[in-house]
Amino acid sequence: MTFKDYLEQKRFTPATVNSYTIYIRTFTDWLAAEQLDGGTFTYNELLDFIQYLQGVGKSKKAIQYVLSVVRHYCNYLVVEKQRSDNPAAGVFMKGIMRKLPGNLLSWGDMEELYRQYSIQLNVPLVSKVILGLLIYQGLAAEEITRLEAVHVHLREGRVFVRAMKRTGQRWLPLSALQLIELGEYMQENRLKTGPLLVTGRKQRISPTNINNRMQGMMKQLRRLNPRVINATQFRSSVIAHWLKANNLRQVQYMAGHKYVSSTQRYQLTTLDDLKTDLQQHHPMS
Repeated sequence: MTFKDYLEQKRFTPATVNSYTIYIRTFTDWLAAEQLDGGTFTYNELLDFIQYLQGVGKSKKAIQYVLSVVRHYCNYLVVEKQRSDNPAAGVFMKGIMRKLPGNLLSWGDMEELYRQYSIQLNVPLVSKVILGLLIYQGLAAEEITRLEAVHVHLREGRVFVRAMKRTGQRWLPLSALQLIELGEYMQENRLKTGPLLVTGRKQRISPTNINNRMQGMMKQLRRLNPRVINATQFRSSVIAHWLKANNLRQVQYMAGHKYVSSTQRYQLTTLDDLKTDLQQHHPMS
């Protein structure tokens, strides 16, 4: 199996596969020039490679990208039993700030928004259903549009979320508060099969349609709480809330993250946490 085959098996997009196979040549060419082997190079030799990239004028961001490709390459070598470890695991360029979730809403704020949304504002039931999926399951807009009626198990109190390119499949519990609205909505529209989100004429709410609908929802929600920004803010807030009550791997599953590092970002919601995280990065200047 080639590195390209490995990436394709991991379901990377064709563009990513092409990019990674090009960028790994920078590393393999360097190994060849240094008379080193991919199956035996060491952590210290990886540091030499970083210094080489710095010497030829590569930016920290560019080096970070190459290192991420090297990590995948080492994982590939482990799968192929050409080595037993990954020297690139945990090696990051110091000084590169990771984008962290900000302006998070508290769990109390979100639940209050859910309670007040249909009481104070004249909104269709489908909008209440969408808001519930944002708050209680932390779903992204595209995941919501892909839900089918058969994915909602009201008696069991859970919903199935299908895998996407960037997220994995998972089962998530439904909140007691949203069960009533979901049940009424599905009964009103006689939904047993087909898409979950439909208009009054039983037309599917498309990804474009739901984005427009959500923009309108956010304007309405800002009348109840001026701190509301967008749907992404809700998902970030929910994941950060989950981390307070569940371990990292549990939340990784609940959020559908393919990599635990994606979940770890949500633990760094204060300046002190951020400083600690940066100090733990590889000490390359």
